[in-house]
Amino acid sequence: MRLLPCLLLALTLATPLAQASPSPASHATAPTGTVLLVGDSLSSAHRIPAEAGWVNLLQQRVDHATTTPPSIVNASRGGKTMEDALKELPALIIAHHPRLIILELGANDAILGANRQALEQHMTQLIDLAQASGAKVAVLGFEIPAKLDKDHCADTLRQVYARVAKDQHVTLLPSLMAGISDKPALLLDDGVHPTAVAQLRVLDNAWPTLRPLLIN
Repeated sequence: MRLLPCLLLALTLATPLAQASPSPASHATAPTGTVLLVGDSLSSAHRIPAEAGWVNLLQQRVDHATTTPPSIVNASRGGKTMEDALKELPALIIAHHPRLIILELGANDAILGANRQALEQHMTQLIDLAQASGAKVAVLGFEIPAKLDKDHCADTLRQVYARVAKDQHVTLLPSLMAGISDKPALLLDDGVHPTAVAQLRVLDNAWPTLRPLLIN
């Protein structure tokens, strides 16, 4: 998110021995499939190595948490708006057939001046597209920092996330950057994006929301 100014293994027949030795609870079994994350620069490893980004760390954590991890496709890029995502999502769905679509979007739209009606309409359209494909949906929100809060866009976006998630019955994490945005040491020099060191904290914010959808 370039914030102004400046995403099915074949089942084998169980043998009696395998039935007598279930997997430990710490390494749960889950359905395989693709997870599609559609986001902006908060999820695109902005100005840090891609392998250090929280989405790559999420894949590593899921790989260790389940015997059948899904593949996470990260379709995030800096500056992406919901209008951009609406143009891209149909082709992404066709290409990847995701069972879960994670939307980390909205801040660029709000900061660029989109009104509440447009924000709600575009988020609803994205969710409708995702659900029509048969995928589950999760929304990761962003609390716009005070320095970028023009015309109360932070409050507007916060209300839009809550309203749309409730109306569309989707999982919502209100702020992916909770406990990070207010700590300058965890931010790049733009005062907005998390450093490489802070990526694990971003993941820890997202994990309680995403874990039940990824490995249960």
